[in-house]
Amino acid sequence: MAKTGVIAILLLTIFSSGCNNNNSNKNSDDTAPSAPRSAKTPTLPLGQSNGWISDADGRVVIFHGFNMVAKEPPYTLESVGFDEDDGEFLARNGFNAVRLGFMWKASEPEPGQFNDAYLSSIERTVQAIGQHGVMSLLDFHQDAYNEAVEGQGFPDWMVFDDSVPWIPGIPKEAQLKYQRVWDNFWGNIQGVNNTALWDHFAAFWQHVAQRFRGNPNILGYDLMNEPWPGLQTPLCLNPIFCPHNSTLSEFYEHVIPMIREQDSSTPLYYEGSLLAGGGMAIDIPVSETNAVLSFHNYCILTVVGAIAGLPSSPELTGLTCPEFETLTFDNASTQAQNQGHPAVLTEFGSVPDLDAVNSVAQQADEYRLGWMHWTYFNTGTTNFPGTPSLVFDPTQPPTGDNVNTSLLETLARPYPQIVAGTPLNWSFDTDSKIFEMSYSPKRVDGTGQFSDDAESIIFVPEIQYPQGYTVNISGGTLRSPANARQLVIAANNGAENVSVSISPGH
Repeated sequence: MAKTGVIAILLLTIFSSGCNNNNSNKNSDDTAPSAPRSAKTPTLPLGQSNGWISDADGRVVIFHGFNMVAKEPPYTLESVGFDEDDGEFLARNGFNAVRLGFMWKASEPEPGQFNDAYLSSIERTVQAIGQHGVMSLLDFHQDAYNEAVEGQGFPDWMVFDDSVPWIPGIPKEAQLKYQRVWDNFWGNIQGVNNTALWDHFAAFWQHVAQRFRGNPNILGYDLMNEPWPGLQTPLCLNPIFCPHNSTLSEFYEHVIPMIREQDSSTPLYYEGSLLAGGGMAIDIPVSETNAVLSFHNYCILTVVGAIAGLPSSPELTGLTCPEFETLTFDNASTQAQNQGHPAVLTEFGSVPDLDAVNSVAQQADEYRLGWMHWTYFNTGTTNFPGTPSLVFDPTQPPTGDNVNTSLLETLARPYPQIVAGTPLNWSFDTDSKIFEMSYSPKRVDGTGQFSDDAESIIFVPEIQYPQGYTVNISGGTLRSPANARQLVIAANNGAENVSVSISPGH
């Protein structure tokens, strides 16, 4: 392992991904026909049982999807052209979730003065993609706090920098002003109107939760993207202990009960520090029962190479990336298990090295986790230079040359969307195109076994099986037509396990 100082330099540069806006609009005549929402979707509301996301019928729900964030004014997804035909395209290829970023700065430009027109725009986007069974994880997507410190997300009135000057030519991560802004937030100092900063944060989320509670297209609220530890950062550059985790625990324990006053049921997603996405320590007690760990996984070397515009070295990344990525998965899994929460990989990728992207997706399968890739669309202005888009221009229909076919083929892979039982394992071999899965009909909540009429759903993308597919099932019965995109299985009466194998047709 590299010396701590080298790790620090690498880690301090890796997480500043995003996208900007394009104000042109799609021609509605060019969009694909609207498809009805699939009947093979989770029964709402969503909850959790013994470390799994579950639907109202107690079936396990797995998400595959993308991030979509507009980081420049007016901060709406409508302004960049992300709308219904993107939802149809995602659903058609098996993606059932979007981590949909929005900005506190746009939501509450002045203390207590909420911009409901902005939230209405976000709501329209949620509805547009939700028509196609694509659910939204609402994500307060701050990156580096606010424009005053070369970031975005927090309102201007939440910036308290102790009048520390900004030194030109020095990266923000090395700026004392940047650290003081974060330290004052974590210190929960008194802000405007003699209100503590955490209470301002909670009031913002209360307003959002009041607006979106009960919305059937919302899968959860991601409370804050990639919290930065401030001056504690050097103490957190290790995989074992980070004092900032205690601060995060206090923060979540303070704000979550206040959010629950307005929304008692929507799952709340919480994150460790930004550094946890690079394999550093995460150990955060969170007492909320309906919570989900949202974690990120970025290989240090591939991302730093992307920042520099340099190609990845397969020899170097092949030796080191799996170790860092596995460490991140292990840490996240331990955090989730210790707290009794599910975990979802809500960011990974952001590099043109599709072998690296595939490696993390395969690891997520091994850990039986859902994921959301960064990113659906990248303008190249605030992302890493090499960050690929799935769709090059969202103001145009997502078809033909406007689709990054190589990235789509890497990420549109078979996986279980709904499991009437307990998933035991699943995997997809990108060379042979063979998908294998097994599950037990036992309910994850421990209350017995599903009946033989309960259905499990595996999505089988056409891009992987253009000539159709062959399916072999042991312990279950196929209930869907040949070559259906959503393969439907019911466990046989008395079966202890169900095994499924999917291979290319002839």
